[in-house]
Amino acid sequence: MSTFENLKAAFVANWTTVLVGWNGPGVLSPWPDRWVEFPPLISPDEIAAYANDRLAATSDPAEQALIVALSSSDLRTEGRETIKDLLAPLSELDAGDPDIEIRKWRLVLLEQVLENMPHDPLYGLMALTEFWQSFGFPSDGPHEVQGKGNTLTPSEYYKQENVHRLVARHYEWVEGEKAALRKQSVG
Repeated sequence: MSTFENLKAAFVANWTTVLVGWNGPGVLSPWPDRWVEFPPLISPDEIAAYANDRLAATSDPAEQALIVALSSSDLRTEGRETIKDLLAPLSELDAGDPDIEIRKWRLVLLEQVLENMPHDPLYGLMALTEFWQSFGFPSDGPHEVQGKGNTLTPSEYYKQENVHRLVARHYEWVEGEKAALRKQSVG
């Protein structure tokens, strides 16, 4: 299952979810103006399939017209900026919250990292660090980097016990974040 399919299975998706996925985490990097250099989290085919589903489900003429405009483009060959410009009015129409939607993507992607994390302590911790780096090391994240805000030595940091502790901390964070996001979706 793709990341977008996993996201839709866990949460309600909307056009802002799609736009945030298309923009990818590059907008959160130290170089947000270079976001197109970072890969999108959703494929053109997934955008087209979502558009078809929404076209069949909506009775809103404004949304229908915007979907037809989007579907009239060859999403596989159009530039990222062009597709972003086609998705933006759809996102505005459904008034989704980009901050909430990036959190959904982040959560689903973290679950994938945890599921596929290397067993070797060095490479496992590198995978977690690279993941959080791609999201700009948000203050609400559970990750710890050796020597940053802690006094762990490299030998302590890369011990298997510390890896287990950090992985458990990540799983706890995942459950809390899932609950918070579901609560926000309802309320």
